[in-house]
Amino acid sequence: MSLQIKELSFSFGDKKVLKGVSFEVADGEFIGLMGPNGSGKTTLLRCMMDYLPAESETVLVDMKPIHTFTQRELARMFAVVPQSSTTDFTFTAYDIVMMGRIPHISSRFVGESKADAEVVRKAMETTDTLRFATRVFSELSGGERQRVIIARAIAQQPKALLLDEPTVYLDINGQFEIMDLIKKLNKEDGITVVAVLHDVNLAARYCDRIALLNDGVVESIGTPKEVLTPDTIQSVYGIEVVIRKDPFTQAVYVMPRTSVPSIHRHGTRVHLISGGGTGGPIMKALHDQGYSVSTGVVNVLDDDFVSAKDLHIPAVAEVPFSQVSEEAHSENLRLISESSFVVVSSFPVGPGNFRNLEAVKAALDSGKRVFIVRPKEVPSIDFVGGKADALIAGLINSGATITEDISELLVGLPERRAV
Repeated sequence: MSLQIKELSFSFGDKKVLKGVSFEVADGEFIGLMGPNGSGKTTLLRCMMDYLPAESETVLVDMKPIHTFTQRELARMFAVVPQSSTTDFTFTAYDIVMMGRIPHISSRFVGESKADAEVVRKAMETTDTLRFATRVFSELSGGERQRVIIARAIAQQPKALLLDEPTVYLDINGQFEIMDLIKKLNKEDGITVVAVLHDVNLAARYCDRIALLNDGVVESIGTPKEVLTPDTIQSVYGIEVVIRKDPFTQAVYVMPRTSVPSIHRHGTRVHLISGGGTGGPIMKALHDQGYSVSTGVVNVLDDDFVSAKDLHIPAVAEVPFSQVSEEAHSENLRLISESSFVVVSSFPVGPGNFRNLEAVKAALDSGKRVFIVRPKEVPSIDFVGGKADALIAGLINSGATITEDISELLVGLPERRAV
């Protein structure tokens, strides 16, 4: 089943939300609708569902205007997964999923058949909801309710799935499980999928194409690689990013380059080399003392990256489970060159991040002061066959200062300069 959107505009009163939106969704395609809050994504999806009255000939299903179909015909073609679902009645999870069979039941007096019950059972098995089939829907967690609603959509046996943030209540494991399931339905069963998504990396991983909306217009549409570019994301979201390739899926991976518009906060500049969650306390201590802090290279799943983001500290980021790239290494060296001194935490050193120690050596060789925070009882951090320990010993012999803890570090650092 194909969808065509032709010069679609829509307003709530005097507020124009969609402004001449046009694009096509091919049969069996998986397309993501993305954009900042208020860009018109959900409104567009609701017009495509015929929940909101679009002008005639602006939404076409297999070349026919959507308003020419009956509600039952639309329910057999489209299954909808909203952001959230609630009910005041004591329906069980099984009852909710069985509602997906209503468009296929010829009469309300006939009721569901054994075939309907089998479809529901399979849908609940697929979404791992059969285990709480008898529980009251309203008493389920948000994530459990979302799974039940997706099971209902599957039981509807639609030609197209329209989803509004389908992973909104799910933890990271649940997000991938649901997106894997939706992709499987898309590829194996040929179901067309249109999904409003906020997570750019989920969209890049699963979507065939992305329509990026901004202020009610389609800013860009194409493959994730074509749409998710630094310039486009800067223009639409107002954030500077680095685009890499996920080493496992080969999908593009979007990472924020800096957390603040300017790298200079105030005071003396210090660059932190850390990882494995060892840098967070040091970042906060330096930040609280008025130093302007930067850090890198850390992967985007590292606790140190989260700490930097929370403190609005610029961080050189890298894709998880990959080696420090040439680009990230160069950015790390640039930040080091702009700093007054370098602090190194006792971070685990493996093949992927060994270049961080090489960056420290380059800093010391260039005349930068280097401080190494290394508690006496710290366990071995060398996972490269002794190379890390040897390099650290060389740093100490060449003049790097060893401190046992953060307090000793702060005492030994140069006084902050007001700027």
